[in-house]
Amino acid sequence: MEALEYCLGIPESNDRRAIVSALSVCGHHFVGEGRDSAHFLRVMRKVQPQLAIMEISLPGRIWEAAEVVEQESMAALLLLDGGKRESPQTLNFRTFPYQVFTLPVDETVLSVVVETLWIEFMRKKELRAELRELKEKLQSRTIIERAKGVIMRDLSLTEEQAYRFLQKKSMDLRLPLKKVAEKVFEKN
Repeated sequence: MEALEYCLGIPESNDRRAIVSALSVCGHHFVGEGRDSAHFLRVMRKVQPQLAIMEISLPGRIWEAAEVVEQESMAALLLLDGGKRESPQTLNFRTFPYQVFTLPVDETVLSVVVETLWIEFMRKKELRAELRELKEKLQSRTIIERAKGVIMRDLSLTEEQAYRFLQKKSMDLRLPLKKVAEKVFEKN
């Protein structure tokens, strides 16, 4: 596994030192630390690590911070519980499906968990990119179809002729088909 850069949001403790030591042995690099959940997010945005490790007793709105890390795809997220704070009952596990690991975490377990989280994070990132691309294609297709309808109506062309008309304009103007279709709406 490649070496990851990570940020910590863990109050000073023996557990914190053990985690830093275990991650160092695995070749991972410490790049930042937050003293509370808001500071942790600022550090995350600044240094952009691949891994975020937060202990749920970190002062502040830890669950909201964890959800921000997830929603913004900032990094793979590992949550730890040192038994100092209760987990809120209101956490929606359908939208926030993370396991909270209880401290202390064995070095071998930590290594496997970090690797698994990283693989899963990268898979999710790829899926999000694919979904974004599919949404853009669908949006383009919808705009093109609507523009074809306008051209068919205004120029009394068949669907195929309207599409060829858009294609020719696209090539003549050296613009993507979607941009040409959008221009059809600007004129109407």
